[in-house]
Amino acid sequence: MRRLTIAACAMTALLVGSPAVGDVIVQDGGWADRPYVEVRYGDLNLDSQSGIATLNKRLTAAVMTVCGDDDIRLLREHMAVRNCRSDTMEQAFADRDAVIAAHMAARNDPTRLAAMELPALRVHR
Repeated sequence: MRRLTIAACAMTALLVGSPAVGDVIVQDGGWADRPYVEVRYGDLNLDSQSGIATLNKRLTAAVMTVCGDDDIRLLREHMAVRNCRSDTMEQAFADRDAVIAAHMAARNDPTRLAAMELPALRVHR
């Protein structure tokens, strides 16, 4: 009974702590022959801290997906993945900042805000 309770708690933590399946779309190739992930943000309120925090979580998950897993025992692979994550994270958050700045600039003009397209951010290597 105790094992079942521990397993149920672990599964709940995993489901609650990870982004929803529909948040991140993984696509390999087709975009300059590099793997990339599209992160959608049209459902988020970018005027709120919680909306920006959710976007940050989605971007972080996308970076982890694009750069892959590493094995600490393989130093070269570990360093390559670490560098990939660092560079990709920097670019992803720069793109995020541009989206938020455009949203903030259009906030005072409802017609301009309504006309803004909400494409997905592309996170790539």
